[in-house]
Amino acid sequence: MRQNIFIHGATGKVGRKLIDQIAKKDCPELGKHANPTVVVGMSNSSEFALVPGGFPQAALKDFVANRRRISEIAKAIKCSDLSAIQEEARRLGYDEGLIHVDATAATDAMRDFHMSIIETRGRIVTANKNPISLYNTETYKKLTNDPTRYGYSATAMASMGAIPWIRKRAIIGDKIHQINASLSGTLGFICDRLQSGIPLSEAIAEAKREGFTEPDFRDDLNGLDVARKLVILAREADHTVEMKDVEIEKFLPEEYFGIEDPDECLRQVEAKLDPEMKARFDKLEEQGATLRYLASFKLNGDGQATLKVGFEEVDLDEPFGQLTGTDNRLEVITSIYDPDGPYKIEGPGAGLKHTASGMRMDLVDMQPSVTRKTN
Repeated sequence: MRQNIFIHGATGKVGRKLIDQIAKKDCPELGKHANPTVVVGMSNSSEFALVPGGFPQAALKDFVANRRRISEIAKAIKCSDLSAIQEEARRLGYDEGLIHVDATAATDAMRDFHMSIIETRGRIVTANKNPISLYNTETYKKLTNDPTRYGYSATAMASMGAIPWIRKRAIIGDKIHQINASLSGTLGFICDRLQSGIPLSEAIAEAKREGFTEPDFRDDLNGLDVARKLVILAREADHTVEMKDVEIEKFLPEEYFGIEDPDECLRQVEAKLDPEMKARFDKLEEQGATLRYLASFKLNGDGQATLKVGFEEVDLDEPFGQLTGTDNRLEVITSIYDPDGPYKIEGPGAGLKHTASGMRMDLVDMQPSVTRKTN
């Protein structure tokens, strides 16, 4: 069955990678979809386009390869009003069955848009964690009530399936007692480079060159992205938690976030923090340990939850101490998976291709009937 999708944030890094994977879906290395996904619309913050019949594959490949604007491959409407997109979709007959794909990092406007789609029995796939983490638990429950209409597994640990697993444990009554996790591929990469002796400023610059950070790298180093992911996982575990409940230790001291120019901030990191961080890692290495930036959820004896994000000292021979590159790791203790044998997931936690593929997996779950590829 044909699957029509509209990609919000199409010109961003995640949006372009998703379009790239869809455009290449008939390539041998990716395999062929038995149920075709057709991009019929796309938008960014200033324009959108809807194409009857969908964008040709050649246009999608050109869009990605040459970093085209939407208006260069289709007749675009200069408007960022989400209601205008819905109205145009209805005019073209796409109001029924259209799946909206959110590859943005928008907050209030996109939260409201998600709610309007779900309330009208529409469908959404999202890698945008803000609508289900920044707002209250009631908003989260309304949006995520039916995962066949709201796909959000890529909002934490990309395509590794952490969210569906935790959700299903809660559904079957296997109570989640504790979650320990490395949830940022970016910060994991920086810690790995620091452990290798690379100065902090160089590690940050390298992460930025590799495309692991936001344009202002401090948007990754303030700990908020990790905290949002932790809130989502805790909510999946059927606990009522809010962002204000998370105790956050930022990767950099507070004063570095008040420097207006990111480049100047990096220069001050080089001058002041490089020696301090190197000494810290060197001392731990002598003790057979290292630092990792981790997230933890723990259910206390009184039934209240403690949520923390920040640095933790770990032994080099422990699983978290052995993480390399952008790898994430999740350990979950439940009523069935006890401390001696927690459930574990480990894999790449930063990378556009992993996030995009996670969104495509959610799209598969929205098909009424999906057949396997046959040779």
